[in-house]
Amino acid sequence: MGGRINNSVNDGESPYVFQISGSNHHKIRTLLPISGLLPKLAQLYIYDTSNELSNRLNALWRSGHFGIRVDIV
Repeated sequence: MGGRINNSVNDGESPYVFQISGSNHHKIRTLLPISGLLPKLAQLYIYDTSNELSNRLNALWRSGHFGIRVDIV
């Protein structure tokens, strides 16, 4: 996440306040996978359905999630 964070409102005597001024934005990487690397994050959503399903399952299995019901994914 990006933006200008204003910490001047925190004086140490009251609960912490997270204040952003200006524009708030998300920092994301390229939507196309780098050649030779497996797709991840938002890159998993831009493929055709069968390829997307395969990529999501591979990402989950690489993370150690076994016993996943393919029909639900």
